[in-house]
Amino acid sequence: MLAIYKKEFRSALFGMTGPIFMVAVLAIFGYFCFRYQFTLAAPQIEYTVADSAFWCFLLAPLLTMRSFSEERRTKTDQLLYSLPITTTQVVLGKYFALVTILAIPCAVICTYPLIVSQFAATGMNLALAYGSILAFFLLGCAVIAIGIFISSLFDNIVITAIINFLLFFALYLCTPLAGDIPTTPVSALVALIVLSVAIGTLVYYITKSLVAGIASGAALVAASVIVYFVKSSLYEGLLAKAVSVLFIFRPVTAFASSVFDITAFVYYLSAAALFVFFTVLSFEKRRWN
Repeated sequence: MLAIYKKEFRSALFGMTGPIFMVAVLAIFGYFCFRYQFTLAAPQIEYTVADSAFWCFLLAPLLTMRSFSEERRTKTDQLLYSLPITTTQVVLGKYFALVTILAIPCAVICTYPLIVSQFAATGMNLALAYGSILAFFLLGCAVIAIGIFISSLFDNIVITAIINFLLFFALYLCTPLAGDIPTTPVSALVALIVLSVAIGTLVYYITKSLVAGIASGAALVAASVIVYFVKSSLYEGLLAKAVSVLFIFRPVTAFASSVFDITAFVYYLSAAALFVFFTVLSFEKRRWN
């Protein structure tokens, strides 16, 4: 695992993608910091974190698009399967290497509250400031996990990057769209049926088993329909709530309201762990194929 980590870290750090990502994160964060902390004289770093998060991690596909897609395109992923380590260790080695690249600009950002506090006339809540920066870092960990999962599904770097960009735009628009989504139980049922079919398709894509895909999709559809007829009130407003939960940038913005939100840390750690697990399954599936 350590060898994979070192290889991936050196590749990202001394290639083009790592430095571009790090410089871009510091430039975007620096712009919003100058805007809020120095131009508007607001000592709250949390405002900077909330406004810069989306723009910083919109560039994350530059960092993750090559992690598995390049290996699949050049067929070097076959060498990874021959290593005396598990697929989980391969995935974790790549993942932690990219997280380390993210940690470098975040370490620089950690100096900002100390600098701003020297000029703030009204003082600064350092606990809230560093809590928001930690949430920013964990958001990046979740975004990287999503990115490497998508990269494990395709062998075309361009397609991987485009899907990543589109996905993050869709996640960013979840909260604004939540207010316009129907709240009736029927609309939630239709959405669950569509989601069940999509999950069945994904299972088929991962396992290459038509029976497994149809069975999983049909089971989810049946469960959704049964719950609807037994107690349809459970579906009232469910679709809008689900869309709001998908807004991955929402928890980090809670700090801008002077709220130290511990649930943000749990949310991002859970999302990161979930998509790393999905990546392991996807990578393992390719071994048996």
